[in-house]
Amino acid sequence: MTVSTENPVNLLGDEDHRRVVELCYECKLCFPKCPYVPPHEFAVDFPKLMLRAKMLWAKDEGIALRERFLGATDLVGSVMTKIAPLANAAAHNAFNRMLMDKTIGIARERQLPTYAEETFATWWARRAPVASGETPVALFATCYVNYNDPAIAKAAVDVLERAGCDVECPEQVCCGMPKIDGGDLEGARTLARRNVESLLPSVRAGRKIVTPGPSCTLMLRTEYPELVPTAEGREVAAAVMDLSDFVLQQARAKKLPKPPPGAVGKVAFHVACHNRVQNFGYRGRDLLKWAGGDVTLVDRCCGMDGTWGMKSEFFADSLKVAEAAAQRVESAEPEVVSSDCPLAGLQLKQKTGRPSYHPVRILSAAYAGEPLRSPRTDNPKQGDLPGAKPT
Repeated sequence: MTVSTENPVNLLGDEDHRRVVELCYECKLCFPKCPYVPPHEFAVDFPKLMLRAKMLWAKDEGIALRERFLGATDLVGSVMTKIAPLANAAAHNAFNRMLMDKTIGIARERQLPTYAEETFATWWARRAPVASGETPVALFATCYVNYNDPAIAKAAVDVLERAGCDVECPEQVCCGMPKIDGGDLEGARTLARRNVESLLPSVRAGRKIVTPGPSCTLMLRTEYPELVPTAEGREVAAAVMDLSDFVLQQARAKKLPKPPPGAVGKVAFHVACHNRVQNFGYRGRDLLKWAGGDVTLVDRCCGMDGTWGMKSEFFADSLKVAEAAAQRVESAEPEVVSSDCPLAGLQLKQKTGRPSYHPVRILSAAYAGEPLRSPRTDNPKQGDLPGAKPT
């Protein structure tokens, strides 16, 4: 018998390589699983290899229209919020969704985020000043929260100020993660430089930069030192914290009052993959427990990965990945569903029919005496949009 000594990797063709790269949705869970990641001498960084491949494709083939669209979050968001009622109606129009599917490859079955009629940045600019608190902090709202779900950032301001924080919101743009996903390295680097420049004064004034988006937190903390390889880039990255992590620190320091007993309720809490890989613990879960919640942890990937789960060719795979998480949510029989990732919450809603809320939104609502709950809604699930293809 002849035994081949050829490296098995060399037996893979170009199509095999491309399929592997396309199916990697950058959950990054290989980091806590694989024994060969840095600081091991092999220093295997599989997600970065996949991103590098996408960047090489973009360099050789150009950046595809869909990737340009999905990466232009600030441009698209600023336009869509100005015509929010029309944009949101179009997202449920069968003909429009068919066109989006055929032209730019956004799955017609995918529930899309709604656009707010008033962005968080606009709300913040017109908000009446409040007395300064003792703990200085800067809020990096994220582009999704700014344009699609400003209630998260408003709740963050409420809870932070209840904890005695002096909150500011520096000028900011998208963190650049969607551009990285599309292979647009220089586009991501440009955004990173702008954010480092605008966030640096806050950091040097002693403020932590808190953000409610796990992918944005990951991007700012781990990718910015490479995208902006300067002392300033590293300084900003070192000051970034997850919002729930920061709020929990204030709570444990007894700077934050507990909400009324029973206000949080029975919670199914989904922890985002991009928070799991940052190794700071399950702070959203711990915050809800501190607030009196009866919390069941859902620690399975939702399969969304922001832009990946929206693409026509990966939509069905995305839902399959989400099945285990959705089953755990349902088996918990929760009063309210929570996730520290808004897009993961959107995926869970598509699978279960239950809306999901950021932990800080649940906490803010509990303080206000208006507890959030997640009953099943009549919103269409996957495949139920008018004109949708069966999956």
